[in-house]
Amino acid sequence: MIDIHSHILYGIDDGAPDIDESIAIIKNLQKLGFDKIIATPHYIENTEYITGNKKKKEILNKLKKGLQISEIEIDIYLGNEIYLSEEILKKIEGKQISPLNGSSYLLIELPLVERYKHALDMLTNIQCKGYKIILAHPERYYIFQENPELIEEYLDAGILLQGNISSLDGRYGRKAKKLCKKLLKERKYFALASDTHRSNSKLFTNFEKLKKKIIKWTDESYFKKLFLDNPMKIVENKKI
Repeated sequence: MIDIHSHILYGIDDGAPDIDESIAIIKNLQKLGFDKIIATPHYIENTEYITGNKKKKEILNKLKKGLQISEIEIDIYLGNEIYLSEEILKKIEGKQISPLNGSSYLLIELPLVERYKHALDMLTNIQCKGYKIILAHPERYYIFQENPELIEEYLDAGILLQGNISSLDGRYGRKAKKLCKKLLKERKYFALASDTHRSNSKLFTNFEKLKKKIIKWTDESYFKKLFLDNPMKIVENKKI
């Protein structure tokens, strides 16, 4: 399986604070069956989460060396979870923001509570420049929880949806769980991911239970698309 959303790069956002925690998270993901992980630290303008690609690559290389010492064989790729702003294209050109594994796919986050005016127009403009938008955890956004029909506008615009596995376990509240289940049953997700920040996440003990639920609500073929087939298109930068 391939995890396209994780916070395993240490010391640069609210994810792993140090290399030991990074390695612990990766070990846990590997036990679940993940053999490829895209590291997607937050990039949020006007906050402390603005680490550029050069620094991220340095941390990634140190992490890979640590994994070799620990004899952990797993592929780690670089990306970002990008908070929507008007500076995205400029920051990509300036080597601040990283698409997922250098592909044309961008993982973008919206405000959780507030409605971002003209968000869809901004995302569409980015796509017009040749990028493909993957919207991180739509089930967590208040605007979609209250108005799930609005998601259709994003899907119609060609935007892909990435759900958080832990949303199904109630980690982000009842409304997020309900919407996640709905989107799964309607097969509107392009991928599911861990969005993991810590090695003690309940995800690691509850994954098998959640996997059975996903397959029950859909089928094994769709589960494979969510965790392998579609994520592989991102890693290999293939068109849908």
